[in-house]
Amino acid sequence: MVIAVCTALAVNAAAGEAPSTRPAGAGPKAHVVVFDFECEGNAVYGRQLADSVRLKLRRHGDYFVLDRLSTQEASGPIGLKSDRDKVLDLMKRRLGVNLAIYGTVQKLGESVRAEVYILDIRGVAEPEGAVRVFSDETERARGVIATGIVEAVTGRPAWVPPQYGDEPEPKEFGKALNINGDFEKAHAGWDEPDNVSTFLVAAGGRGTILRVRTDLARDPWLAYRKALRLGKADPSRPPKIARDTSYGSVAGLEGVHFRSAWIKATPGRRYWLVADHNGQGGAKVFVKGFRRTPAAFDGLPESALAALGIAPEQFAELSGDERKKLIETDAKKNPMRYMRECYRWYLNCKEAKGEWMHFAAPFPPRGGLPVDVEYLQIQIYSYWPPGEYLWDNVHLYLDPTQEDLLPEEPARTPGFKRRKELTEQELRKGRKPPDTQTHE
Repeated sequence: MVIAVCTALAVNAAAGEAPSTRPAGAGPKAHVVVFDFECEGNAVYGRQLADSVRLKLRRHGDYFVLDRLSTQEASGPIGLKSDRDKVLDLMKRRLGVNLAIYGTVQKLGESVRAEVYILDIRGVAEPEGAVRVFSDETERARGVIATGIVEAVTGRPAWVPPQYGDEPEPKEFGKALNINGDFEKAHAGWDEPDNVSTFLVAAGGRGTILRVRTDLARDPWLAYRKALRLGKADPSRPPKIARDTSYGSVAGLEGVHFRSAWIKATPGRRYWLVADHNGQGGAKVFVKGFRRTPAAFDGLPESALAALGIAPEQFAELSGDERKKLIETDAKKNPMRYMRECYRWYLNCKEAKGEWMHFAAPFPPRGGLPVDVEYLQIQIYSYWPPGEYLWDNVHLYLDPTQEDLLPEEPARTPGFKRRKELTEQELRKGRKPPDTQTHE
């Protein structure tokens, strides 16, 4: 289900200030500074709104946006009533930009009102300026107002990512790529139910369905799941685990995954995932993409250590060559243990609360499957609130309307790939990536 939030953006001109009539994008390339907005009693919000505007405007290739640190070195927050001549002096003499955005924000509870001045000196003798007023009262006020400001600057509607329901579900699919999506063949093609959090049960006219419980005490459930992985527990004789509906329960801290067998992927393809669900509200069906990367591992999986009868401490005491040899041997024998996630998408099923609903959506939302994805895996995920989640008819199909393979559509955020590469380099060096460090 698509939930649309409709917000009226009031656009007014300040007294004595005529809005610019010059078409957006006219003249030289825009070099933009977005000053932190003045926000009495909540300076942080003024900075956050400015950051949101910078990020959204930077996605437009014909706008160069000065970074936050350089902007803050040049000036603190600039409000609507600031001296325009001083702003012009900053633009020309210190920052070398030809378009400035600044103003005043008022935040009262959930209600936000922003009076924004857009000052444009691109290729004109006299600076052109306009005051625009934006307001919003939803929980996403900052994003909505930032989008409105960017639309006012560019003169173009904001790009809207693909939404659930944009493409109608095809009436006919080919053969499902996953095995036993209706659960009528016991657990073939899926994890074996643990009979504590996951069960295959009869359900009247539906036949066999998957039943998931998340209202369980976390610690004993984790211990049981570990024992199952190591072959030290039998799901036909499950332990009794207490019911827990607190934030410390399985629902609050873990959630329950129920995984399919591996499905060979085809880069460039699009797929459809469909599912029937009846639950509590916190439910998704992930499709995750994996690639084999044994060379990137410097340890053995827990299951491999258990099969070899080696404790983690014993493995750590081995020489580097001995550890490497064990990893290479196990990777050849059990290659699927060395899969690394490289893609993720999910079908949100949160609307099914107390009644069966059908969900279907295509992925990737844009373009084709990335080239590095070798295998796909369906992961049914149930979490919060604590309770019972029912699943049926979970199927993965090739998109029947696709004729040719499609290239991967890259992320729209500038520098995303570069930051990802730097993060991976830092992790390989054993360092904490900058984006994950704590800042006061």
